[in-house]
Amino acid sequence: MITVIGDLLADIIVSKGATNFATDTDGSIDICPGGQANNVAAWIAHEGVASRLIGKVGDDPFGIYLLDQAKKQGITCAVSVDPNAPTGKIIILVDQETGERSMIPDRGANLNLCESDIHGVEDSDILYLSGYSFFEEMTRKAIIAAKKTAISKGIPVALDPSSTHFLRVCKDDFLRFLDGVTFLIPNYEEGVLLTGETDPHRILAALQELVPCPVLKLGADGCIFYENDVCVKLPAPKVTAVDVTGAGDSFIGSFLATYATTKDMRKSVERAIEISSQVVTRIGARPC
Repeated sequence: MITVIGDLLADIIVSKGATNFATDTDGSIDICPGGQANNVAAWIAHEGVASRLIGKVGDDPFGIYLLDQAKKQGITCAVSVDPNAPTGKIIILVDQETGERSMIPDRGANLNLCESDIHGVEDSDILYLSGYSFFEEMTRKAIIAAKKTAISKGIPVALDPSSTHFLRVCKDDFLRFLDGVTFLIPNYEEGVLLTGETDPHRILAALQELVPCPVLKLGADGCIFYENDVCVKLPAPKVTAVDVTGAGDSFIGSFLATYATTKDMRKSVERAIEISSQVVTRIGARPC
């Protein structure tokens, strides 16, 4: 069982070209289940590994939708329903030419996740924590408690920094939080921010001084990691990106699921690259 803690959001995905200011712009709009932790848990389940999702939704149609979709994808939901806050939602603006996205989140009930919502960590094989949960005081206390439980039971902890925007504000606290973390899986920009280095190999070396098993995602260039203390770079297949939403989440979910069953870094990274390269070729962050 891999326990995943973090956000559930309704993704409102707007795919468009250049905006025609103050008038109409042609585009397409899709509503999909999302949220970093929700996506990671879905990909773990997709890979045939049991996943438990801990988070919070509102008592509203979006919350019902997210829970229903999570259960349909085989996720064990330990999700609290908050009667006093709406379910989180996010507007995702996707550039039709590049597939790159910009996001406007309204995290809603996710911001109310607290220590009393955390259950079941002690019987996990791996604990995954979304970095977004680190950036608010209440949710930070919740994942600190979860991490403490995992470490006391010898359970590996995986962490995604999640957002350079928020990370800049509390970088020093985040670096201290890495104590006891096993897997740190940033993208290149997050790696630069955390280490001050710009060369990928130097970033990875600096990250390994912080955690035993860093994996640095390099987008279309694949990723680098250590295998038996040797730096390995694996390329990504050449694909046409339609929507990069959830590429990192699918990478982490498939990586953790494969590692849970094989304990093999290379196989885990290979599978993660394979899955995330497929995800960017279509709209949405979840398994079909």
